Amino acid sequence: MIMYKTLDIDGLWNKSESRAFDASNKVFRGDINPITGRFDRDLIEIIIGPRQSGKTTLLFLLISRLLSDGILPEQIFYLNLDTTIVASQFENPSIFVEKLTAQRKEDERIYLILDEVQRLKTPGKFLKGIYDLEKNIKIFVSGSSSLEIRSKIKEFLTGRKREIHLLPLSFHEMVSHEKNLPDTLQSIPLEEKTIDQWRSNDSIYGAYLARKMEETAIYGGYPAVYLSENDEERREVLAEIYNSYVKEDVIDLMNIEKVDIFMKLVQALSSQVGNLVNKSEICSLIGSNAVTISKFINILKETYITWYLPPYVRAKRNEIKSAHKCFFIDNGLRNFSVKLFNSLSGRPDNGAILENLVFTELLKKTSISDELYFWRTKAGAEMDFVFIKNDIAIPIEIKSGSAIPGRYPRSFHSFLNRFSPEFAIYLNKDVFKIDEVGNTKVFCIPTHWFLLFGIEMLGDI
Repeated sequence: MIMYKTLDIDGLWNKSESRAFDASNKVFRGDINPITGRFDRDLIEIIIGPRQSGKTTLLFLLISRLLSDGILPEQIFYLNLDTTIVASQFENPSIFVEKLTAQRKEDERIYLILDEVQRLKTPGKFLKGIYDLEKNIKIFVSGSSSLEIRSKIKEFLTGRKREIHLLPLSFHEMVSHEKNLPDTLQSIPLEEKTIDQWRSNDSIYGAYLARKMEETAIYGGYPAVYLSENDEERREVLAEIYNSYVKEDVIDLMNIEKVDIFMKLVQALSSQVGNLVNKSEICSLIGSNAVTISKFINILKETYITWYLPPYVRAKRNEIKSAHKCFFIDNGLRNFSVKLFNSLSGRPDNGAILENLVFTELLKKTSISDELYFWRTKAGAEMDFVFIKNDIAIPIEIKSGSAIPGRYPRSFHSFLNRFSPEFAIYLNKDVFKIDEVGNTKVFCIPTHWFLLFGIEMLGDI
């Protein structure tokens, strides 16, 4: 049970509200740790992410953490602006804060939580006004559209905020929630002296992780989808997420009139996931123009539906330098848009789905200092991903079948010969092996383990 204050119909913060909420049963989100570490700092915490990615649950987890830290319910103020908003209450920050602080004891700290803040007319100006009053108020806000949030907030809150991008559940978060693996596995670096230990772990846990990987590749990681009891319910939830996105974000927030063209674009990108984005080809396919397509592509990115990966370029004449590859933030929404939920084996898009899944997990594990690219030459040689960590470029290639150590694709060798990276990762179905190819140490890793632990499997690099 969590308790907090909220606005009453008279516009005063004199209404107490309680909600049945058991934090121990919720999927733990790693994004909560940086926020709780800043409870005593006056920075505004902005939690951005797609609809139904768990932003409201994260806010309630923060309330639960505040209460467990000894903060009284009378110090916590929560309001969902998606369902409750009286515009006049948010016109003057000084009056708003005066009402907010009217009942507090002396100068005790207040925790203000505003869910779906983009619903305010001028949220940036309003939040800046509260912050600049210096009334010992810690502010948390959430929003479903980074385009809306940034356009309405960014210019006002420079130096006053921290952004947290809450995407659908990661593979690690889902597996950790199910508690089928010992926690000690993550502390074992993949190296020659531990390779047998990893093989042994795979013989015990590999089948479970492979099943989990396929489920995630098909249905994605939206919390409500993950917590569904069966496949039919998962599809129903995905339909609701998809349709509410179209209505609430695309039509209401973005005021898009050409909804039919927008939806055709989503379907076109779904069928080309992992491919280079060719705007001219898309315009011809769906019957639109480059200006409209460019606008819609940007909206899809800023509302966390798609992402566009730039090329890894090192001033080589024969490298692709401008075209981007398109991926979906969530496999489930991608598969819903093309209405395909059958198992991966035998599917013509098997490789694309697996590549998209690896992309989503890399994106979720990327820190502010990391960078992610793809590499391709005009002659067709390519590397699925190039991950930059601590200024080290780590190429990543994905194979749906088993690896044959020492026998790698020509494109893989092409990248290693050209750049001589210190490390390379070769994802495959079930083989653990560490190879030497020229000056490069190649780590063959089953994809399901890499989805779980990521680059950290290689230890400190």
